[in-house]
Amino acid sequence: MKNAALIIIGSEMVDPTRPDANGPYGKDRLASLGIPVTYLARVEDRAASIRETLRTALACCDVVITSGGLGPTGDDVTREAAASLFGAGVHEDPQWMSVLTERLASRGRPITELGRRQAHVVDGGEALPNGAGLACGCWLAREDKYLVLLPGVPREFQDILDRQVLPRLAPLFPDQPKVRLLKAVAAGLPEVEAEETLRPWYGRPGIDVSILPSLGVLRIGFAFTSPPVRDLEAAEREAREDLASGLGRHLVSLDGVSLEQRLGERLLEERWTLATAESCTGGLLGHKIVSVAGASRYYMGGIVAYDNGAKTGALGVPARVLEDHGAVSEETARAMVRGARARFNASCALATTGVAGPSGGTPEKPVGTVWIACGTPEGEWARRIFFPLDRASTMEFSANSALFMLWNHLQKAGTS
Repeated sequence: MKNAALIIIGSEMVDPTRPDANGPYGKDRLASLGIPVTYLARVEDRAASIRETLRTALACCDVVITSGGLGPTGDDVTREAAASLFGAGVHEDPQWMSVLTERLASRGRPITELGRRQAHVVDGGEALPNGAGLACGCWLAREDKYLVLLPGVPREFQDILDRQVLPRLAPLFPDQPKVRLLKAVAAGLPEVEAEETLRPWYGRPGIDVSILPSLGVLRIGFAFTSPPVRDLEAAEREAREDLASGLGRHLVSLDGVSLEQRLGERLLEERWTLATAESCTGGLLGHKIVSVAGASRYYMGGIVAYDNGAKTGALGVPARVLEDHGAVSEETARAMVRGARARFNASCALATTGVAGPSGGTPEKPVGTVWIACGTPEGEWARRIFFPLDRASTMEFSANSALFMLWNHLQKAGTS
């Protein structure tokens, strides 16, 4: 079986906490051709490091795809590293140079000497047009090995991979096994509880199961490979049924669609609008909602009321509620929801208020204590969550928990 490597290039990407969109995307797209990714590496913007990583990858993989290091600045050295590995040089591709010049001119920008580097390709390689940016990719074939250099910006990486690279790879490896992918999203339950549903699938020939927990959201992947799986469609159908019955109300989607998008779809189905009132999440909740294209059809707006005075003045939280119960309380969260619905004349609202840390906690309300609340035309609910980790993680978990709370109640509304 042919295999592939993905090399994520960039000094900032060496930070293990830095998320990477291109690795998971490339892995899934290559799997659709029956080409598994068996080598994945992150490497800094240093020509020697990149060269040796490419050497290792090419020694054990048939296809090597890089992400990053093709821009115009001095730390973009992926082309030079690849050229050094092959004992080759780098040259300017005249066709892409023409496209690059035209694109910059349309933006009122002249081509600069540094900018010309985005039209460079390794000698013996072929420029790959970039439909979403300025730097071209590069296709290199060496005997029965293929090295593909792609930009690191996710939309550019995805554009060239889908439109240029995969169509070239598919006919080169016609005998690869058939692969079927299933991407599920669940929320509101810990990984250990999802494990009860997934455990029977582990170890089955031709079926790979992965689970990626992300602070209140689980991304579950199935890859079915034939052979040895005899009937891909039947295997996927069985997995879908198991996930639906095992995860129940926590199953958000079976097609990889995010919690934020599914929530927006339900709001549109109900013809309801949404507003937000945030304290400890500082606008993160609203950011997640508007990250979905078309959110303007249902999202009215939000208020970040961090100070108690802002909670009273902007959201109408009664001063007595704050005095008697404190900012981090069920009563305040519910009052924030009512205030947001009233201020924006929205059908629904979400509110968050808590102690994100690292300071500010008390014995009664330690760091990580958060109250979330939601309101719809059918009711109002509040819940205390406790997530005593770092500040950013508490904020992320709180925002995801709030989205799930409303989505869960909208699901119930749709079945009533």
